[in-house]
Amino acid sequence: MDICQEIRSSSSKSSLQDIQSALKTYYARHLSILRVSGDELDLETCYVNLAIVEAPAQREKEKQDLKEQAAVFHRIPSFEAVERANMQSSIPLEQLFDKRKLRRARIGKTTLCKKLVLAHQTGLWRDRFDTVLWLPLRQLKAFKSRTLEGLLRKKFFAKGLDQEGAALARALATRAQKGKVLFILDGLDEIVTDAQCNEGTALQEFLRTLLEQQHVVITSRPSGLDRKLLPSIDLELETVGFSQKNVQDFLVKVLKPEAVRTVQDFIKQTSLIWGLVNISVQLDVICFSWDSLPMGGPTITMTGLYQLMVRKLWCKDALRLKKVAGGKVLSEREINKLAPKYIDKIMATELQHLGYLAFKGMKNNHQIEFNEEALLSAFEDLGEYGAADKIDFLPPQLLEMMKQTSFFHRADTDVDAGKSDSQQAWYFLHLTFQEYFAATWIAQHLQVKQPYLSAGMMTVEQAKAFVQEHKYNPQYEIVWWMVAGLLDGEALEEFFDLLQGSPRDLIGGRHQQILTSCLNEARARLDTMVVTRLDAKLMKWLYFEILTCHNEGHGSILGCQASFPEALLVEDLGSVSSWKSILLRTLGARSTLSESALQSLVGALKDEDAYVRQSAASTLGNQSTLPESAIQPLTGALDYENGFVRGSAASALGKQSTLPESAIQSLIGALKDEDGDVRSLAASALGKQSTLPESAIQSLIGALKDQNPTVRVCRRVLSLHVEDNKLCFYTEQGLVRSGPIESDKEKIITSTLKAVQHEAGIHA
Repeated sequence: MDICQEIRSSSSKSSLQDIQSALKTYYARHLSILRVSGDELDLETCYVNLAIVEAPAQREKEKQDLKEQAAVFHRIPSFEAVERANMQSSIPLEQLFDKRKLRRARIGKTTLCKKLVLAHQTGLWRDRFDTVLWLPLRQLKAFKSRTLEGLLRKKFFAKGLDQEGAALARALATRAQKGKVLFILDGLDEIVTDAQCNEGTALQEFLRTLLEQQHVVITSRPSGLDRKLLPSIDLELETVGFSQKNVQDFLVKVLKPEAVRTVQDFIKQTSLIWGLVNISVQLDVICFSWDSLPMGGPTITMTGLYQLMVRKLWCKDALRLKKVAGGKVLSEREINKLAPKYIDKIMATELQHLGYLAFKGMKNNHQIEFNEEALLSAFEDLGEYGAADKIDFLPPQLLEMMKQTSFFHRADTDVDAGKSDSQQAWYFLHLTFQEYFAATWIAQHLQVKQPYLSAGMMTVEQAKAFVQEHKYNPQYEIVWWMVAGLLDGEALEEFFDLLQGSPRDLIGGRHQQILTSCLNEARARLDTMVVTRLDAKLMKWLYFEILTCHNEGHGSILGCQASFPEALLVEDLGSVSSWKSILLRTLGARSTLSESALQSLVGALKDEDAYVRQSAASTLGNQSTLPESAIQPLTGALDYENGFVRGSAASALGKQSTLPESAIQSLIGALKDEDGDVRSLAASALGKQSTLPESAIQSLIGALKDQNPTVRVCRRVLSLHVEDNKLCFYTEQGLVRSGPIESDKEKIITSTLKAVQHEAGIHA
């Protein structure tokens, strides 16, 4: 349908209704989200969480709160360093413009833009803005006009009669001048680095005009952001990916019940997954591959997971590309029965060319978008590979093949941008997939023993030199992990020799981080003696860090890495008494712990050193969910002689949303502890429970009369009342309800509440 068909032809003046109707028709083609399976996904399922990026002083002030309140999922490292985002200072989408503007996005920025447009269409911010305009800034190069009216005409109103489109664009530009239009300027980093946007160019001046509009949302990757172009920033936010609840909701939305359980179990058992599933596209690929996920047995590495996901998507691509074997096109059933080595074989051409393209892009200033000229150039580089008289595919044919794979997506799906297909930009499904394919290319050249003659290839020596030159480059960190995960045999040991050889990081911290992660990927395929030697070096560095850089109350930075062998930390808990507390805090900083590690922490609750017992309790409390085998010992620690240990145990129990009856009763008993801090922590722990028995409610009411003001304040009780035969009180954590109250006690409790509320200054 033409956009201007919805405009009243008899109207001599473009009304707001005309503009909104035309934009709604335009956006109807651009707000969909497609899964890797090809199915369309509801935008409501594409969660975007925003966290404030705070100034250094504020971050330092809230550092401890951040440590306790940060989201469960950690993110895998990124070369795009960003300021620390306050994960607790989150901004619900509907509150985004409560005296604020958004200035940064990192994970899912385009999804965020689509959700902002949809939010306005469904009624949000209508009192603030008449319209919302989403402008992918990379598209500015495709438009000749350098005026706002001209851009709006070509971008949003290109279809229909010229006179009608021009009238709409003119009216919309006028509304923008009056501050009634919200501009979403998407991808600032993608335009400022372009030569056409250099200082003094017409494009840069036009970009400044857009940035200086009255109401602007700007998204950008942290790298490449030119702050000199920006006006004053009201609020800087970072999109932080899926929360734990978002992941659960996404699984329920896109999978069948049996698949949900499989993926949930896989995530729970595989700690490395916790750095991946908070990104929607990666979670989507894992869901698409759910029936191939390994359950039980050795823990899968990050490289192994990507191999699994890539092969699952290769099967879909092989069917689409009509792959042939034995002189006939393979059926879906035949493809799905293929062993991994045969999948790799039938998709070898695609693997090779995507690998080289990914590698070439990373060498070229970490290029993530490719136009057709760059794609054809890369495929021509490989033209000499193989027999000189044999040409399987010409570069244009290869180009069309790559476009049909699951790993290559068009950057601009905007059919109104005035671009021919040759002008479109393409990118990998996600940066980590580009890194994976680049790793396959490098590993291929480290594994072979003879040099290739092609101009696009590297000899083994050239590949080794490349590793030596870039091994500490943050842009290649994940690439090196995956190279270690792909190599085997002598080539793998030689790769670790390259990491250990010159040049070496003089300080050592960066070197150990790389070594730890690579060893985590390759441990199962390395010689046992090599692994033992490398483990010993890691522990020496860990203790060196503790001796030279340790801050009181914190663990080892090296040991906190998810890739650092947990078993090494647990093993030394039983042998190094002077550093037990530091090792315990190091374990506590890790996002997830194995069952054996949890049992070691339980054992440390009985250590003769009270400081060790306190650290063990605190470390257990850092886990989002504890098994019954850990809850019971923590409950017992409430009776320990040392008050600090009792307080840490109460605090740890309070971080569990649901506690067994025995733990609840022990916390009720702790409300009478001789130590006011313990009473306070016990009251807080009870208040964080979703439901409480009547006895606990009555004990908490009694705690409101505590002479220690900390106990009263810590309860944070906002209101108390009886409702539906249940005692209810609101805290800053939410509503807490007791079990049913016996009818003969309701009047007594109600009168008691009124008395306590009056005395404590609490409003009913």
